[in-house]
Amino acid sequence: MAGKARKPIYRLQVHDDKLNFTGFLVIDSLIYGLSAGGVRMRSGLTEREIARLARAMSHKFAAAQIPIGGAKSGIDADPRRPDKADVMKRFGELIGPLLAEMYLAGEDMGTTRFDVANIYRSAGVDPVAVAKKKMAAKGITIELPNYFDMLSNESNLEELMTGYGVGECAEEACRLLGMSLAGATVSIQGFGTVGSRTAQFLAQKGAKVVAVADVNGTVYRRDGLPVEQLVAARDELGMMDRQKFDFDYEHLSRDDWLAVDADIIIPAAVADAITKANAGRITAKLVIEAGNIPATAEAERQLQRNGIALVPDFIANAGAACGFGLLLSGQTRFDPQAILQEIGHRIRIATAKVLEASLKRKQLPRKAAEKIAEQELAKIRQEFA
Repeated sequence: MAGKARKPIYRLQVHDDKLNFTGFLVIDSLIYGLSAGGVRMRSGLTEREIARLARAMSHKFAAAQIPIGGAKSGIDADPRRPDKADVMKRFGELIGPLLAEMYLAGEDMGTTRFDVANIYRSAGVDPVAVAKKKMAAKGITIELPNYFDMLSNESNLEELMTGYGVGECAEEACRLLGMSLAGATVSIQGFGTVGSRTAQFLAQKGAKVVAVADVNGTVYRRDGLPVEQLVAARDELGMMDRQKFDFDYEHLSRDDWLAVDADIIIPAAVADAITKANAGRITAKLVIEAGNIPATAEAERQLQRNGIALVPDFIANAGAACGFGLLLSGQTRFDPQAILQEIGHRIRIATAKVLEASLKRKQLPRKAAEKIAEQELAKIRQEFA
């Protein structure tokens, strides 16, 4: 079934007058009665954005051949508001019935794993127990500790999986384009969990991160930025404290990250950051979409006309979805190294398929990726009905 012909299964809007926030939950598809996707929080968030993100989650799981449906939720509110914990708890109460039956939530832009834990505690739900129950009905045993025990572990596996996946995607894309990731220059927009972890993995592979943008502007250094210092200076929502820097750098505007002299640019923050109005400023050879829906359709078409290769979001940033999907569908055991290895394998295969279709057959990258994902989704539905 074509992507445009499908409609979401559930659209839920909730509101709390006392705390003055509106929230959304869209379940785009269900496999085994389950769907998954992060909780986004930002001022100005709309149901349409959440629906687009939920569709991208369906494609993300399907492209990685994971039998879980796609969903997304969000809260239209400032993630830095002082009563954020209260908002999270109330949101958990309001969407509790769906959390208990079919929706697995994770962190996203504007939220942390501790925010998500607040949601689950308020709803009285352990998502691992929900997944185990659903899979047991299909004869599948999941060997995982409960959610709150995993939360107490200091290493955040979700952050590692997403950043690792983007790094593997970038390396595979460079190989297919005849480039070397080692020595390539990179500009990153957004330095939250995805952007910062991506920077670390790319630096480990020998790439040179020359620019990083947050809400206060773009930090640029032609000879490369000290990634670990940037990470040490960021807060949980990705804002860097420039007072902690002990290196020279240029301060550029918030939008200059896409126009600096770099081989690769990586949008890893807000939706529609690359538009028809600014796509012409990009001179990079490759765009890796680490954030969700970071470019408009018009911008992606313009990039293709300009000969710039692009890997869509639900291929590039599928690491956490792929990893947790493997665990929650019983396809792998809880072994972080084995999980990362399988994530890399699947993301590299998907990256190669999309770039082959877009470069050799002249298809728009997102359209090529959506076609591949919808075909995989149809197979999954048939196999796991």
